[in-house]
Amino acid sequence: MPILRNIILTAARTTDDLKRICAQGNISISDLEESSLKLSLEQNCALMDASLQISGDPYLGLHTGERTTVNVLGIAGHLMESSKDLLTALQYLQEYTSSFTGLYLFNIELNKEEAIYLCEPIELWNDISPETARQSVDIAFSGTLHILRLLTGTKVQPLQVWYRYQRIFDTAEHERILNCKPQFNQTSNALIFSLNDLQRSIIGYNRELNEIFLKMLQKKVREENLSFIQQVRTIILELSRESFPAIDEVAARLHLTTRTLQRKLKDENISFRTETELIKKELACNLLLAKGFTISQIAERLGYADKAAFQRSFKQWTGITPSSYRFQEGNKE
Repeated sequence: MPILRNIILTAARTTDDLKRICAQGNISISDLEESSLKLSLEQNCALMDASLQISGDPYLGLHTGERTTVNVLGIAGHLMESSKDLLTALQYLQEYTSSFTGLYLFNIELNKEEAIYLCEPIELWNDISPETARQSVDIAFSGTLHILRLLTGTKVQPLQVWYRYQRIFDTAEHERILNCKPQFNQTSNALIFSLNDLQRSIIGYNRELNEIFLKMLQKKVREENLSFIQQVRTIILELSRESFPAIDEVAARLHLTTRTLQRKLKDENISFRTETELIKKELACNLLLAKGFTISQIAERLGYADKAAFQRSFKQWTGITPSSYRFQEGNKE
C-alpha cells in the first residue's frame, strides 16, 4: 500500500480526485493509511489507471518515483539505509522483496565492471494492464535512483536504461529524471550501473543496527503463517521508527477496534503494554551488545525522554543497569 499511496497522492490534486481514484479500486481514503493492507492485482491496476486518467500525467510513474523514500519498504528500508554500500543495499532489496510486495521481481547481476539491476512486474500484470505495468517500472527506476541519492548524498547515474516495452514518443522526461537516454524493446527492464558507483558508502551505515534489522527481517520472512501475537509484534516494530506506536495505531493496521485488539490480547494472556515493553527490552539488549551505541543514543532510539528514564526501565526488566548488562554479557563472548 505505501507505494500505491504515493501514486494516488501524486495524481490527486483535490479531495474529489482522491475520492474518485479510491472508488475505482473499491477502497476508502482511510485505507491509504493502512500500510499492511493487501490489494488484488486488479485493484492495483484499477487504482493506477484511475490515477493516470485523473492526473493527465503520462509520466506519473517517473514523478511518483521522485518522491519515493526507503520508508515505503518497511523493515527492508531500514535494512537498506543502515547498509555499508549501495550494492549491499540493492542486494538486500532483491533478497527481501517479498516482505513489501508480491508484484515485482528484483535481481542484481554482476560482471567485471557493471551491475545490472533488473526490475520485472509479474507476467500477469503485463498481460492484463501493460500500461500500468510500464508505469510501475518507471516508478521503480525513478524511485531507485532517488533512494540511492538519498542514501549517499550524491547523484548516481546509470550507464544504460533498458525497457522491454515499445518506445514512447517523447523521452525527454525520462532523460531528465533517469539521467540517461532509455532504450526500448530490450530483453528486460534494467538499470545498468558502473560497479564502482554502487560501491559508494551509505551515509547512515551502522553495522550493528544493520545486523539487528537483518535478523528481524529474516524472522519476519520465515514466519509465513504468523500467529496473532507475532502479527502484533511485527506491526509494532514496523511503526517504531522514531517512537513506539499507540495501541489505536496497531489496531487500525489490523483492521480492528482498539477494544477488540485489547480483548484478543487478553485471550492470549498478554497486554499491549507488556508486549511493547518486551519488544523494547529485546531491542535494548541487542543494541547494548552491538557496542556501537551510547546508552543515551539507545534511550533516544527507544523513545525515552532521557537516559535516566531508560535506565530505570531497563533495571525493572533485568534487575541490573544497562552498563552492567553490557559489561556482563559482553564478557561472555
